[in-house]
Amino acid sequence: MVQSWLLNEGNMLTTKRESIGILGAGAFGTALALTYHYDFPVTLFSCFENHVASMKQTRINEFFRDFKIPETIELDVTANLGMCRYDYLFWALPIKPTIDILENLKSSINGTPVIICSKGLLPDSSFISDLFQKTLPASKIGYLAGPNFAVELALGKLSLADIASKSMDISHMFADALSTKTFKLNPIDDMKGAQISGAIKNVIAIASGIAYGLGLGDNTHSALLTMGIAEMERLGMSLGAKKETFYGFCGLGDLIMTASSTNSRNTLLGVECAKGKSISELLQNSTCEGYDTLSQVIELARKNGVKLPICEAVHKIFFEAQPPSIILNVFE
Repeated sequence: MVQSWLLNEGNMLTTKRESIGILGAGAFGTALALTYHYDFPVTLFSCFENHVASMKQTRINEFFRDFKIPETIELDVTANLGMCRYDYLFWALPIKPTIDILENLKSSINGTPVIICSKGLLPDSSFISDLFQKTLPASKIGYLAGPNFAVELALGKLSLADIASKSMDISHMFADALSTKTFKLNPIDDMKGAQISGAIKNVIAIASGIAYGLGLGDNTHSALLTMGIAEMERLGMSLGAKKETFYGFCGLGDLIMTASSTNSRNTLLGVECAKGKSISELLQNSTCEGYDTLSQVIELARKNGVKLPICEAVHKIFFEAQPPSIILNVFE
């Protein structure tokens, strides 16, 4: 872990441990807190006072119940972030509320390095990293993406991810400072590629779940993943991304994991959709990043003249009341 060296009043060298704030007390934000609290002072922020009060009382997060939150992890409300300063901030909030929350916090956090963990595109199909760089001009911005289920991260199982920024110097800064024995960060400088991967892999995972739910078998599933990585690459390359990004941790790695397990909410959504459950029923008590970003992915592809057959089929199933079986049309 990186440490800052300071002189105390007696001119003796002491160390100040770098601190981490994590915005978003869902499963992934909590898993990050559990991962980093061994090496850093960590504060986990929730947007809701009653949620923070409950966690303080029980040390259990209702959104991640299998893990007790150690007393060494501070818990606070996001609105109080301005009262504290951190060396690094992880932004683990969903895309939907990000614009408003960032606007409210910008004066408090501008200048603090921020690592974005949110997956998907903004409502106007733009990149979330562009919003952060515009809103926080004094901050170094990173984007974290890779094959990381929250449960395994929290258990301390070895996990790897890409950390992307606009320059390799910044990416190396994040990777060097924030890699641990169990969570290794690989520096890349392709922000667009990482974000396209993070958005589309969730949509492909829904398609994968639909295929599983229809009983189409492993052969079809493998074909979907092969075609899915091609869709990610095709859209990304049209926007100036680097080809190799789509075969790294944030691309192929995350796609394999997300689209191959019902531990993924996106894959599970597809499975249940194929079984005939209504979308409103499936999304009543949960967030699904693939569904939330589906229309934005389609719009971005159309703006750039890129065909995404799998994403388009999923869009028709969810927004045009087409039957799940039309997923087979992508093979014609």
